[in-house]
Amino acid sequence: MKTRSILHTAALLCCLLLAAQPAAPAPEKEHSEEAVNSIVLEDRTEVVCRSKTKSTAHYRTSVTVLNSSGLDAAQFYCWCDDFQSLQKFEGKITDQQGNPVRTLKKSDLQKSEYSSSLMTDSYFYYYECLSPTFPITVTYEWTIRVNEGLINYPSFMPQTHRKQRVENASYRIELPPGQDCRYYALHADRLRISESRLPNGGQVVEVSAQSLPPLESEPYDLPLHQTMPVVYFAPSDFRYAGTEGNMATWQDFGRWQYALLQGRDGLDEAFCQQLHALTDTCSTDRQRVRLLYDYLAANTRYVSIQLGIGGWQPIAAEEVHRTGFGDCKGLSNFMAAMLREVGVESVYTIISTRNERLLTDYASISQMNHAILQVPLPGDTLWLECTNPDLPFGYVHSNIAGHDALLILPDGGQLCRLPSYPDSLNTQHTTAHIRLDATGKAEATVEEVSRLFQYESRRALLHASPDKQVDMLRNGLSLTNAQVYGLSSEEHKESHPELSLHYRVSTPRYGRKTGNRLFVPLNIFRSGLYTALQAPPDGRNTPVYIGYGYQDTEEITLTIPEGYTVESLPEDCEATTEAGRFSSTITVEGNTIRIRQQLDMHKGTYPPESYGDFCSFMSQVVKQYAATMVLRRQ
Repeated sequence: MKTRSILHTAALLCCLLLAAQPAAPAPEKEHSEEAVNSIVLEDRTEVVCRSKTKSTAHYRTSVTVLNSSGLDAAQFYCWCDDFQSLQKFEGKITDQQGNPVRTLKKSDLQKSEYSSSLMTDSYFYYYECLSPTFPITVTYEWTIRVNEGLINYPSFMPQTHRKQRVENASYRIELPPGQDCRYYALHADRLRISESRLPNGGQVVEVSAQSLPPLESEPYDLPLHQTMPVVYFAPSDFRYAGTEGNMATWQDFGRWQYALLQGRDGLDEAFCQQLHALTDTCSTDRQRVRLLYDYLAANTRYVSIQLGIGGWQPIAAEEVHRTGFGDCKGLSNFMAAMLREVGVESVYTIISTRNERLLTDYASISQMNHAILQVPLPGDTLWLECTNPDLPFGYVHSNIAGHDALLILPDGGQLCRLPSYPDSLNTQHTTAHIRLDATGKAEATVEEVSRLFQYESRRALLHASPDKQVDMLRNGLSLTNAQVYGLSSEEHKESHPELSLHYRVSTPRYGRKTGNRLFVPLNIFRSGLYTALQAPPDGRNTPVYIGYGYQDTEEITLTIPEGYTVESLPEDCEATTEAGRFSSTITVEGNTIRIRQQLDMHKGTYPPESYGDFCSFMSQVVKQYAATMVLRRQ
């Protein structure tokens, strides 16, 4: 699924797809040059729409890059396809004294290439700016022309990187009579927005920003797209690739999308008979859905298809069956067609895998990038990820769980929210039995059970080569010269999936031997994963953001060598803050030491003033994970 827009940096493309509800603006304070990587001297966008299908956009941007960390702001990036094309381009790079370093023309730009898993008419022009010395100033000026595909207007994003100051930025869009422009501003208090009419009745919207301070980078801060000022623009009535629609509301937009699905669900008679033979003996609709979901997994593969209106219209179901491939739209439509044939209704649904929230009072095509399928069964609504049917049936994966989505119904679009899971169910539980000898050598047997979102991230190990699997496990241990062997796995692909890993570890040096003492790590599975945080003396300016909630537990049984006793142990610890909870307990029974540590992190956004407590909490966690025990020979 693609969006049609005019973009000028890779960061701009990402931000356009990440529309989010406004967060409270951070208080401003003085910034030193050391806190700035780049300065936007000028950023100007002028858009002239000549009709509902044609427009011209002229861009000029001039950025001073102060150090190598600011080079991302100096890159040129332009997306084109059959609907929009790069007409003109020129650029220059100057040194600190203003002397020309290089003059650029369109032939200096690189053009993108795509892999075999992508069928598209899209392509990218880009220029990679590199420099051994700083500061430099990069200026680009270019023109984009759009024909037959004006479904979205360029956005105003004056600030696309952290630690970037903006001196002057402006945007102007001009529309002919009868063609309106809706807009939605985030952090509008930092912008000036005006609306006026031309003598002929056409609409003009202008936006400007001056002297924007750099957006700070702080640990656990909000994603950039939730903090930067931006104005999104979109039409109401539009024409696109020979179709006409309206997106004044989400319901209106859904009507257009529903029309694109019509006539694309046909299946040939022989295949229909095959589907009935497969499912007619099922006693429930859920069983039918599962059988067809498994069929989809076994007989199709994903290929991204972005040809013409194919960015929004699925290829026909019969074509997916014939070729055995499709993109998220085509596979979801094919699954819906198979279900309909066996008497199970479903709803084509569009969603974003990037941002959780849609702007409920501002419909625009740029807010979604993916298609899935809703199957409303009595007392049990299923959400099918047809792009990757290898995922467990009935499971809502982490890229869409809890996200807003748009159901495409006969009477138009209807906003809904997908279910999610409590943070406490995203668990990883590690159980280890370790036997230590008097030389410091150790042997361990380990069982690791990961569930839900942690299952998703861990299951990548299943598809790795044996050598890579060993490396992945070994890299998670704070041991030198560790050998990992005997790996086996057990996967439970249910609605609450889990993955169990069993393996053995051998190391000639488990901790450190000094004289008649052994200094032994408390937890080899977490040490080094976290760093202590320092609260700034003048306070934090931005909210504390925990984007992922989970529960990690380690239960370690350590058998110490004969002739050794425990000389010292870390004290038990329990720490709690608004964003999480941690506990660590140690018990000794004869020559056995039992360690249990558990960390719960709570997804959420917390006020800046909570950061001091959060730093104290994380410091205790880091200290406990890195702690050591001392064993002494009797």
